Amino acid sequence: MNIKRIIKRIIQLRKEKEVIAIPQITGEKDLLKNKVAFISGGSGGIGFSIAKSFLNCGCKVIIAGTNQKKMSSLISELDENIKGSIKTFIHDLTNLNNLDQLVSNAVTLFGKIDIFVNAAGTHTPSASFWDMTPDEYDRIMNINLKASFFLCQTFGKYMKENAIKGHILVISSSRGSEPAWSPYGISKWGINGMVKGLAEIMHPYGIVVNGIAPGPTATDLLGVKEGGDIFTLENNIGRYALPSEISAYAKLMVSDLGNMVVGEILHISGGRGCYDIR
Repeated sequence: MNIKRIIKRIIQLRKEKEVIAIPQITGEKDLLKNKVAFISGGSGGIGFSIAKSFLNCGCKVIIAGTNQKKMSSLISELDENIKGSIKTFIHDLTNLNNLDQLVSNAVTLFGKIDIFVNAAGTHTPSASFWDMTPDEYDRIMNINLKASFFLCQTFGKYMKENAIKGHILVISSSRGSEPAWSPYGISKWGINGMVKGLAEIMHPYGIVVNGIAPGPTATDLLGVKEGGDIFTLENNIGRYALPSEISAYAKLMVSDLGNMVVGEILHISGGRGCYDIR
């Protein structure tokens, strides 16, 4: 029996003596009651949809991005009764220095953080393998994969050191399950592998790590808006996924009802990346 198995067995023996509560949720409005979430990329189409779904479930939310005007505008459109439960946080994903201070500053807004969601990401419009440059490759990989890794590391450390039984959710893509030649696709392959690895590393501390892999989604990133023309040939269903569909699953995965879902990459893609590989 190697050292790793011995350590796992010791943890198991300790847990056998614990009484583990089974979550009892009385309604959706209490699903995330008394929780605080930090959403990187929270002003994007998917990120802000997730933020709204969390707010409607009793969660306090911090949305992080680089454009204060955009974040303030989004918050101004919310119902008055939930505006007090959301705050903004300026953060540039190209600067990964002093991430511990980032978390410390974020914690002061609501006193703690139970949930970290990384919904930030970028891609290269009209990407071409033959014309890809090292600078553009690095830009995509640094934002999509490197920043995600170190943000998960920093928020994971915070949860571990403060004994918070938290949740980490990373927004990937169905491209991460298809042949990849673009930096975007390669970065999402990395995200999918990272989610499974972090789930293994963090679960002994009660931190649940999962990912969601949307297919093409009606967001500004693709120049498509929810409520507009969402027809597409990018999947066999014939329409784009909606941010609201993704956020509906996100709120379950970061709630106590999602504690038995660990290291999962949930495809919300109309089959893309599952049986529909392109």
